[in-house]
Amino acid sequence: MNTARLLAPFLLVSAAFGAVPATAIKPVTDTYHGVTVTDPYRWLEDWNDPAVKAWSEAQNVAARAVLDGLPHVAEIRERVTEILSAQSIAYGDLHFAGGQLFAIKRQPPKQQPFLVVMASPLEPAAARVLVDPNTLNAQGTTAIDWYVPSQDGRLVAVSLSEGGSESGDVHVFDVATGRQVFEVIPRVQNGTGGGALAWLPDGKSFFYTRYPRGDERPAADRDFYMQLYHHTLGTPTAQDRYELGKDFPKIAEVIVETSRDGVALVSMQKGDGGEFQHYARSLDGQWHPLSRYEDRVVQAALAPGAAGGKTAIYLLSLKNAARGKLLKLTFDSQTGSGAEPTQAETVLPEGPDTLVSQYGLHASNLALTATRIYATYQLGGPSEVRAFDLNGLAVATPRQFPVGAVTDVVAAEGDSDSVLFRDTSYIDAATWLVFDPLAGTTTKTPLTQAAPVDFADCEVVREFAVSKDGTKIPVNIIRKKGLTLDGSHPCLVTGYGGYGINRT
Repeated sequence: MNTARLLAPFLLVSAAFGAVPATAIKPVTDTYHGVTVTDPYRWLEDWNDPAVKAWSEAQNVAARAVLDGLPHVAEIRERVTEILSAQSIAYGDLHFAGGQLFAIKRQPPKQQPFLVVMASPLEPAAARVLVDPNTLNAQGTTAIDWYVPSQDGRLVAVSLSEGGSESGDVHVFDVATGRQVFEVIPRVQNGTGGGALAWLPDGKSFFYTRYPRGDERPAADRDFYMQLYHHTLGTPTAQDRYELGKDFPKIAEVIVETSRDGVALVSMQKGDGGEFQHYARSLDGQWHPLSRYEDRVVQAALAPGAAGGKTAIYLLSLKNAARGKLLKLTFDSQTGSGAEPTQAETVLPEGPDTLVSQYGLHASNLALTATRIYATYQLGGPSEVRAFDLNGLAVATPRQFPVGAVTDVVAAEGDSDSVLFRDTSYIDAATWLVFDPLAGTTTKTPLTQAAPVDFADCEVVREFAVSKDGTKIPVNIIRKKGLTLDGSHPCLVTGYGGYGINRT
């Protein structure tokens, strides 16, 4: 490594402003596994060093001397400020229940997002505020962690936490009146492992995740050892029934969901390492293992209802399928037979594109309706939702942006095969659309976020650059429509790769 060459820019700027004496710049040399590495920047890590502060200020002066002298600076600053301060309303975390649509609404300059309910995705203007943390706490420090409406839509359970702690207690609200009802369930949610809740079909009880209370464990362990309990409304929480989890690891992340007939599904992740186990509860109250760590099932989902006493449970597996495959178990609702992973049939085999998996309360990458499976696929950056029948045969798919990302897919209620999904692209703001397979229509809804910038005169073109090892690297180009490609146009290039995170 040529230290002198690397230091040259720093020395030039410092010399120009007389800010940093050469003696202050001391490259650090380390040896890793026999390889000597010289780091000329390590001295800049100590912000308390007067030389570092002087160097930083000199850089600011040098930069301002150039930037402030560019043409149209005032106009650019005004426009950028206008765009960044735009108060654009956004809706997320959508769920249908009881013939209504629930959503989290973000409305700047309000400090916290809040829960609303509306008749349909076509009527957000008539939405009613159900739970607004901004009115619960004048300081704006109360937040909604998550919410779960009962299956009939009459009640909604909301986890509320304070001061960014993510340590939430569940409060129950009457949807018709917005009033808080029944008892508060403590220690359901925490930042270490999250939290979850799932209502039983009668709307009178639910399963929920529970962290240790009181002296059940030492103080150092009270944010760990999550278990699943059952609560009946109107009864003391001390009487809640233990369900599952005594054998779970210390750092277990647990989510739960229920079907219309009352079958419960629990997914447990061991820490954040991508190791999962799944369990189903039959109507006789027994829990049945569905998969073990070695089965590489990274997501499980319940079909909305049972047919002939059988409930379909879908498993997204990476075992011998690095890009993912979708399996189906036929689970006996009464006895739990059919729970063994060896009895699963492949519905969507591994393909050339990656079947997206998600872990969390109300995962939105996979939507199951009466006769359809809607699955999200990753295409090396962009993603799209595809539709299949229950046998895995491709059927009509929603219209989507050609180079975009689908981030939420929400199934309609009952026997409908319609689906609500959110799509976005480099030139299209978050757009909520309804796909009706019977009519074959994809309709933009008023839930769509208003963008402060109009890209109607632009297009996105996707190209590929080939790496040294032959890997194709996607390059997404935003340009004016009809642009003459003669090599004369300036261009801004950005990219990112690290921590297993990709640009979508």
